[in-house]
Amino acid sequence: MLLSLIYKSHPLDQLDEHKIVLAVIKHFSEHYPESFSIPSMSKDIGISLIHVEAAFDDYKGKSANQALLEYRLNRLCDHMTKDPSQEIHIQIRDCGLASFTKTNIPFVEQFGIDLVEFHKQCFIAAAGGICWQPDSSASPDPRCRVAIRHWRRSARNAARPDATAVGVPWDPAPIP
Repeated sequence: MLLSLIYKSHPLDQLDEHKIVLAVIKHFSEHYPESFSIPSMSKDIGISLIHVEAAFDDYKGKSANQALLEYRLNRLCDHMTKDPSQEIHIQIRDCGLASFTKTNIPFVEQFGIDLVEFHKQCFIAAAGGICWQPDSSASPDPRCRVAIRHWRRSARNAARPDATAVGVPWDPAPIP
């Protein structure tokens, strides 16, 4: 009874929740490649952890950690789409995610496609712009062969998360 007189919780109104969510997402956008926790982020932006979690729970229906993971996964999609020639484990690291193994499951849950398959589709789409020749008698662009060779090597490396997780390149045989 005495505690309820001292501390009385006040629900956040919709506007406050919206402002908090926007401030947190702004922080995500500026710092997503870095390793940070939600409690440290709440200190950085000057909003209590309780208010951050309450705002995300009420306004977005998810925790701030879930929202950060989704944000990073969306950025990973952006990175893969823009530069599919970069190896998957490097793109994962550049988006602040832990490893291929820990990223693939939530990636499939969010997008319904495996990381390697998505990377392959991005690569094929990018290579299509290089490889497509309007004149079928023209010889293929040499960049096309190089691009496909790089994708095959990258896909094989991604299939070996134990080797790439520690930064050891895995390439047992040259690709013709």
